[in-house]
Amino acid sequence: MKNQLKNDQVEVIFDTFGAEMQSIKKDGIEYLWQGDKAFWARHSPVLFPIVGKLKNGEYHIGEDETNYKMGGHGFARDNDFELIHEDQNDLVFELTSNEDTKNIYPYDFNFKISYHLVDNKIRVRYVVENNDEKTMYFGIGAHPAFNVPFEKGDFEDYTLTIFPLEKRTFIPLNPPTGMIDLDAREEVHVHKLPLTRDLFNRDALVYTSSPKMEVTLTNNLDDHSVKVNWEEMPFFGLWSPYPAEAPFVCIEPWCGITDDDNTDGDITNKFGINSLEPAETFRCEYIIEIN
Repeated sequence: MKNQLKNDQVEVIFDTFGAEMQSIKKDGIEYLWQGDKAFWARHSPVLFPIVGKLKNGEYHIGEDETNYKMGGHGFARDNDFELIHEDQNDLVFELTSNEDTKNIYPYDFNFKISYHLVDNKIRVRYVVENNDEKTMYFGIGAHPAFNVPFEKGDFEDYTLTIFPLEKRTFIPLNPPTGMIDLDAREEVHVHKLPLTRDLFNRDALVYTSSPKMEVTLTNNLDDHSVKVNWEEMPFFGLWSPYPAEAPFVCIEPWCGITDDDNTDGDITNKFGINSLEPAETFRCEYIIEIN
């Protein structure tokens, strides 16, 4: 089911399937990728309860060696959410654990996604509640894809600008496996990334975040831009498919990350994993600003 938030600046469309944002329009310009199976059929999927891939597509929990299988980026993006709140500026979607989710993720949980529209900004908030009697382990993240070009120019006319300009860790991906290579981490200063196809020739660019982050997508032809900012989301990815010449780029803040090549498969040891005790709640959020 489609839902809408709209004011005098921005119109945003959502779907209860995956609680996914599917369109962002301002002044008649579509900023969000509209999906094309030739490149990538999604728009802005929610990543939960893992970010990225699991080694061999499976995991176990601590000393319990029961293997659970789960596809990349988890299952939330492929489930129907319930719309539990709607007003002029807000939508709140909810996914609660059920028999199907517990077959691959053995926890009782409640997961809410809220969207708040104010002026030219969309605030996206994730809330995870552990309703189980045991510690819950999870990752969560965003995957919005933005049209390149917005309206004018070519892919190479656009630039990603990362702020603050300070040293951060680059975590390379191993393209054949989709795993990260923790042994090859390096400290870098990265600020401006002019878009080229070769920029993504080893899959997504993955970095550690500063406590406060913003990544802005601009072009050299007009003043239109997209800014994504967040706090306390420790990783982010930048991605466009390669070698396909896909007309979009993703800016992805994450609380979690794909498996590393040397993982032992125990989710309690997984690099970047979050843990939540019974009856506790986890929150994080990011903001998309359209100019």
